[in-house]
Amino acid sequence: MKIKKIELFSTLICSFILLSACKSTENRPQNPNSSQTITSLAPKTPFDSNTIDGVLATVTDQVLLLSDLQQAIFISSGGQTKLLPNGRLVGGTLNTEQARQILESLINQKVLQIKAIELGFDISEEELSQRIDEFLKQRGYSESDLENQLARSGKSMEDYRKEFKNEVLKQLLIGRIISPLVNVSDDDVKNFYIQQTGSIKQISTIRLRSLLIKVSENEQNDVLNSPVVKMVAKKIEEGENFTNLVKKYSMASDVSKTEGLLPPKPISELPSQLKDKLSNLTINQIIGPFTIGSSVFFFQYLGADFNADSEFQKSFNNWKSKLQDIKFNERLAEYLKTEKTKLKANVRPIQFTK
Repeated sequence: MKIKKIELFSTLICSFILLSACKSTENRPQNPNSSQTITSLAPKTPFDSNTIDGVLATVTDQVLLLSDLQQAIFISSGGQTKLLPNGRLVGGTLNTEQARQILESLINQKVLQIKAIELGFDISEEELSQRIDEFLKQRGYSESDLENQLARSGKSMEDYRKEFKNEVLKQLLIGRIISPLVNVSDDDVKNFYIQQTGSIKQISTIRLRSLLIKVSENEQNDVLNSPVVKMVAKKIEEGENFTNLVKKYSMASDVSKTEGLLPPKPISELPSQLKDKLSNLTINQIIGPFTIGSSVFFFQYLGADFNADSEFQKSFNNWKSKLQDIKFNERLAEYLKTEKTKLKANVRPIQFTK
């Protein structure tokens, strides 16, 4: 999974570098009024409509210019959409939400670049050359093709190597810091499948831990208001360890031996109250209280097992990959949010309109 994520990230960011290099300055959106002045500061007010360029965002000593965002939007839209200084998107189908996402992505790239340097990630010039050669070969470009495109865009090979190296260092950061945080178990995948499809037909058995409370005869008309039931429910709500609660409060005869673990239960043997909740449960979630006969039960959901020939088992790897993608994006978003706060990322107000 780690390799897959790094390759995906590499494709996205390096393709953007190559595309940026291959875009001639003649094709980039230009402001026709050459008498306009460039904004040099990053105040908390939007750009004036007459602005040529200026600081759009800062992350420590890294600066993102309005022209950087304009170029990114122009390239992302295949040259169809231009961004005016006042935030208006002209031409093409790129919408305001996509423009916002592009801006966020550019800021995130600055954060990753700063963290990569801060954490000491580096590669040799020889390795950099090898990575560039591999990247060009994968996409059917030669070094002379790249040099020609760089010349047309007014960039040097040195500029390109510097940009490419920054992206490689970000890959290394993600591979070593973010990817190890993505842990997906088989039970997580099974539960993800159930939640996404709502299907429980292919499940063979369910694994549960139970806490049984027997109520006295005078409480049987209102078992859920039993003092013990209410106390256990309160402790569960407060987050107390369920296994410890089972050992302390369960009245099952074998609790000291089993700690409340039940043999795997076929779907058909589950109480209807529990069966109805299966498609919305997460691993280790505690549900209850349920009244069954004259007793009250709390259950901890530990996972499900599927029939060996089920469609889920046949497509297990695909479902695992989907969940890994989600978890990866969640961990990366959390990391970026935390680091942006630490680095005091500052973004100038810009309201996108179409």
